[in-house]
Parts: sequence; C-alpha cells; structure tokens
Amino acid sequence: MRERDPLSLRQIAVFVALIDQRSFTKAAQSLGLSQSTVSGHIADLEQRLGARLVERERGGVRPTSAGSALIRPAREMLQAERNARMAIDEHAGLIHGELRIGASTIPASYILPELLGRFHESHANIRLTVETGDSGEITERVQNADLEIGVVGFAPNHAAVHAHAVARDRLVLVVGGNHPLKKSRIDATELAELEFVMREKGSGTRAAAQQALNELLGDAAGALRVRCHVGSTEAQRAAVRAGLGAALISSLAASNDVAQKSIREIKVKGLDVTREFFLITRADNHLSPAARALRDLASR
Repeated sequence: MRERDPLSLRQIAVFVALIDQRSFTKAAQSLGLSQSTVSGHIADLEQRLGARLVERERGGVRPTSAGSALIRPAREMLQAERNARMAIDEHAGLIHGELRIGASTIPASYILPELLGRFHESHANIRLTVETGDSGEITERVQNADLEIGVVGFAPNHAAVHAHAVARDRLVLVVGGNHPLKKSRIDATELAELEFVMREKGSGTRAAAQQALNELLGDAAGALRVRCHVGSTEAQRAAVRAGLGAALISSLAASNDVAQKSIREIKVKGLDVTREFFLITRADNHLSPAARALRDLASR
C-alpha cells in the first residue's frame, strides 16, 4: 500500500518548514524550492500517511489534528538526522554544524555571551544562533524538540525536560532616579505604597518576584498596585527610568542603570531573592555532539 511506503526526510523537512512559515510561498523561499515542489511534497506525504496534514485558511496554513500530531516526531526525525551526521564528524575528530540555543531575557543578555565565548574557543566550526523568548516559551520549544538546549529562569516541572542550574542572580527593588521615594531602605509594609511595573506572564523574573512577594507579604501581595505589565527586562528598566513605578528586577540587568544613577536600588527588610538559571534539555538525552559539548561546558 502506498501509505506504508517509508517516509522521506525531505518531505518531513518541507512539512516542518510549512508549519513554521504558515505559507507555501514562504516555505518554498526558505527551502530554495518552487511552490509547486513544496505542494507536491506535502501531497505525497499526505498520501503516504493516509491523512490530511494541513489546511489553507485566510491567515495562512495551519495543521490539521493529524498534522499537529506529526509536528513533534517530525522535528525529532530531523534532529536525529542532524545528530547522525554530527556523530560521524565527531568520530572523525570534527564537530561542526549549527547549534540553536533558546534563552530567556536575562540569560541571553548577561549569562550566555561569556559561556558561548568560551564554547567558541574550542568549537569554532559551530555556527551559534540564540533565539529569545520568555522562560515558558523556551521550555515549551525544548520540550517539543524545536530547540535542543535552552537557558531559563526557572526549573521546569515536567518529566520530559531535564534542568541543571548553571548561574545565580538576585532580584532587587528599584525605582527611577527621580522617584518620590527618597529612602534607601523600607519595611515590607511600605511596598503597598508603591506602584509596580511587572513582567509578563511566563517570565521567570515575574515568577521569582511573585513567589518572593507572596512569602514576604502573604495575602497582601495580591493587593499590590500594578501600573503596567511589560514584555522584556529592557522595557521594564525603561519604564522604571521613566517614572512609571517600582520593579523587582535582575541585579545583572540593573547594575549599569544604578551606576549611572538613572535608577536607585531600595533595600526591603526581609526581602532576599536569590534565584538560579537553568540549562534545560530534553530528558531523553538525544543531543547532538555540539549540544552535549555546550551542556558539559556549562556544567563545569
């Protein structure tokens, strides 16, 4: 039967590109193929599997339920093919190729550069790409085999993801340089007098800040006034500098602004928030040689 024919890696690659690009035209451009060739590969793959994989709609292409079921194993197939090639190169004393690393905001800006610099010294033939998102997004992409490795602001509570602590940071309360609060130290009860700039849901910084406030204030933490939510640490720093409110922010991110006196750190009695950043991989340990080398370097 036709649908029992072996699957083609080329067709799988076309399928993944189509799902990622959500357009036959864009998928064709990304792969250097004609649109008709992409359509032909998808049609043949659907025939081999005996299921419709994608549907066209006004906003682009979306996977059917069968296509959604195929996405993760399709990515795993492509990663396995890359790993096979890299394993042979490793056997021959070579490690080259591309390594895509996911990172949340703080690791991408303040932790990964030094780590990747050391990695590059020993593995100059590896092309490195850092893709950013919040900790939740990066964890999901590692879990779904879209990324091999990530660095995030909390340890995922998921059996499919392995986490190893690789760095530490602390959260500090900061206000703008011209904020009306002039004291350098306050009691926890005085937090209720402030308005806050908070990170978005899914942010590791927000999760750590919320946990610390809950432990310090109990039910009163839910009554703190939040003026706005922002989608990045840079936006949070800018909002604080502009006087929109106070924020609990990474000391790594705040250090330059504090040194330049555009923001001020306020000590809070009883508030000591030290957090860890975690390197995460799939728990099945199907890593390319390059990903294993980076994981091992970060674990030293």
